[in-house]
Amino acid sequence: MPDLRSPRIWLAIAWSVFQLYTAVAGLYDLLIQLPVHVAFAVALGLLTEPTPDSPEAAAALAARKRRRWLDGTLAVLAVACAAHYVVHIDRLTTRMAGVEDPTRADVVVGVLFVALLLEAARRHIGPALVILALAFVAYAFVGPWLPGFVSHGGETFLKLVDLQMFTTQGVFGVPTLVSATFIYLFVVFGGVMSYGGLLRFFTDAALAVAGASRGGAGKVAVISSGLFGTVNGSAIANAVTTGAFTIPLMMRAGYRPAFAAGVEACASMGGQLIPPVMGAAAFIMAETLQVPYGTIAFAATIPGILYFVAVGAMVHFEAARVGLPVLPRSELPRLGAVLKRDFHLLVGPAVLVWFLVEGRSPLFAGFWALVAAFVTSQLRRDTRIGPAKILAVLADSAQSAMPVALACATVGIVVGVVSATGLGLKLAGGIVNMAGGNMLATLALTMIAALVLGTGLPTSATYIITSIMAAPALVQLGLPKLVAHMFVFYFGILADLTPPTAISTYATSSIAGADVWKTQWTAMLLALSGFIIPFSFAYDPALLMLNASLLEIAARTVAATLGILMLAAGIIGYLRAPTRTWERCLLLAGAFLLIFPGVKSDVAGVMCLAVVLFSQRGRAASAAPVSVGL
Repeated sequence: MPDLRSPRIWLAIAWSVFQLYTAVAGLYDLLIQLPVHVAFAVALGLLTEPTPDSPEAAAALAARKRRRWLDGTLAVLAVACAAHYVVHIDRLTTRMAGVEDPTRADVVVGVLFVALLLEAARRHIGPALVILALAFVAYAFVGPWLPGFVSHGGETFLKLVDLQMFTTQGVFGVPTLVSATFIYLFVVFGGVMSYGGLLRFFTDAALAVAGASRGGAGKVAVISSGLFGTVNGSAIANAVTTGAFTIPLMMRAGYRPAFAAGVEACASMGGQLIPPVMGAAAFIMAETLQVPYGTIAFAATIPGILYFVAVGAMVHFEAARVGLPVLPRSELPRLGAVLKRDFHLLVGPAVLVWFLVEGRSPLFAGFWALVAAFVTSQLRRDTRIGPAKILAVLADSAQSAMPVALACATVGIVVGVVSATGLGLKLAGGIVNMAGGNMLATLALTMIAALVLGTGLPTSATYIITSIMAAPALVQLGLPKLVAHMFVFYFGILADLTPPTAISTYATSSIAGADVWKTQWTAMLLALSGFIIPFSFAYDPALLMLNASLLEIAARTVAATLGILMLAAGIIGYLRAPTRTWERCLLLAGAFLLIFPGVKSDVAGVMCLAVVLFSQRGRAASAAPVSVGL
């Protein structure tokens, strides 16, 4: 139950009520809807204390607590900025943006609003995105003095304020629109499902299905985190909620702490790769490409499943390599009993998938899925969402949506500058020229750009920036737009697993009591298939079910599956038995041959697998699995 004595909690609840009301009654004019949305996020961010993760952060937090009156004043100013848009909406929507200069009051409000936004973003996202936004603001002014293809005519102060704050091309552009509609609604939907007991259902179902197999504890983490991620879409939320159960379970079963933490981090991050909800960046992609969200979710299905198959295979091979015991069937829940108890919780996700498949908008599908989830939660006392839980859902949803809204609004500054200066097309041409028109080199440069930009940036921000600055280079080389955007989408998410800013690994290593650095490198190895699959579908979009027959899709999926299984065995060093050095090299070579498309490479990859299996036929482990109690 939230502390209803706190003004921050009531602000959070008010924000959720506003978002749900506009989802039902319809959006206000965008120059009301989006400034109000951003003002709520900024005010809540200024009133919410970030969690300290170091002695220095703890000291800064203590100092800021003594300045709460200042934070409260700044929060009121953010709300006042939004009120300016509401009061002057008739003038703002009828003026000729870019022709008529904004008034002095407009300029004051615009600059103040941006300053408050950047301060809130700095507190909850970190300095990297704020510094990047300010660098692009500087770029808008110094363009005439820059050399080569990055030069431009420059922007005046008034025109930049006008573009960023009083049109829908800057701070209140597409990223903020998606945050204020689809993303927020799905965050509330995830909150309803969580409070209704869906996490318990997924965990128990995973235990029933995989708990008694070799490496069952690790497979439970992969399955439950993946399933929970389909309706949550937040890596850090998954890591904290499911990891609190799965990481101790894995360690009790014999997994090393760093390995257990890495498995949970990979599985939690993967929830953003698999439909139906995926993450915030997927909704932004649909809006950017102007295609139904269902198209994005459909294309992401096979690569998302392959990612989890790869992580699950590594868990299995690691358990077999070190001879971990299995969980006794007598101590595990029965799938039939779990389904009988909680089957009604699947109605909400089923409604969501149904409407998305029918081609309905994510806003429509998300709202009715939310309604269905709430109604069906009332069918059992232990899943019922009463008044106290409703308030908790509304408050927690606002807190979860706040960093995303701040990131989307802040990255809007970058998008606005790129749009005004034409930098995106210039950089795309620069990347193509640097790679000499070579597809592999262009893909590699794009991957590096996404991983570097993703250092310290949220996934949605990384995707937005790379989609306007790097994806056009892939399109110029002939890749379909959806393939190019899915490529940068993948690496924007995988940047969350690359050291030193793999955020979810900090949470999982803390739960496991493991070294953060070891956890991050372990997570990177476990997620290696995720770094390779995008190259595979870039060369052959059949994995995205684009421009291919059912036979081609099936063949490419089978080949990629064999490839990632060989990759897992090669990395862990175990297939049917521990691998020799030459067998390991052959497995890794065959994996790359199978993952990258081509009939000859597929045949060569299968031959590599056959040679290793033949070599290990007499060395397969014969020891029976040992049971270990829960």
